[in-house]
Amino acid sequence: MSELTDKAIIQKATGQPAHQEIEDRILRPLGLDQTRWAGTSPALPRPHAKAYQLFGPGSVVDVTHQVPVDHENLSWVTTTRDENGFLRALLAGRLLPGRQLAEMKQTVPVNAEVQQLWPGGRYGLGLVERPLSCGGTYWSHEGGDGGYITLNGVTGDGRRSAVVSMSEARGDTPEHILEQENAAGALIDHALCAGSPSTLHQERLDAALTRTPAPPDPVGAS
Repeated sequence: MSELTDKAIIQKATGQPAHQEIEDRILRPLGLDQTRWAGTSPALPRPHAKAYQLFGPGSVVDVTHQVPVDHENLSWVTTTRDENGFLRALLAGRLLPGRQLAEMKQTVPVNAEVQQLWPGGRYGLGLVERPLSCGGTYWSHEGGDGGYITLNGVTGDGRRSAVVSMSEARGDTPEHILEQENAAGALIDHALCAGSPSTLHQERLDAALTRTPAPPDPVGAS
């Protein structure tokens, strides 16, 4: 409902459809030329991955060509490169005034059900804050529709980001949903923690332990 309201407000205030304003105000200034609004076209720009939806055991359906019901808001097509660029620009303060970005980052805890997907997660205005295994937190806004699922993460200063794009949605059971979420979330955490002081310290310690030769057996030991 909020997306429909936002679309109506943008149309009323600017005289242009929301997707045109997004292109003019965000995509072009940031050079995100691999992102486009597909409208009611079921086709994707080539090259692209095929999308598969798992509906049950032995029931995997190719859902690559589709038109979202809410095509005005959901018909955006992008790449991992552009998504990284957008996330970094947002968190680095290149899209919004500081006060507005701060409001987006004012969070509340998610409910118990969502905690299963986002352990320790907190939700703000379109941004989720999640803890990193190496310390600190990162920001995210994941999503998916009809076979395509995307998880992402960006550090608070916008310097590091990662996007995981999956072209099979295992949404037939809650267990499969959680497994897929956890696997992709672990990749995001690993990518953002790589190179952090705590991670480097552990890597050096592991390397030192690996290189240290075992002490010789005592004389006469058998």
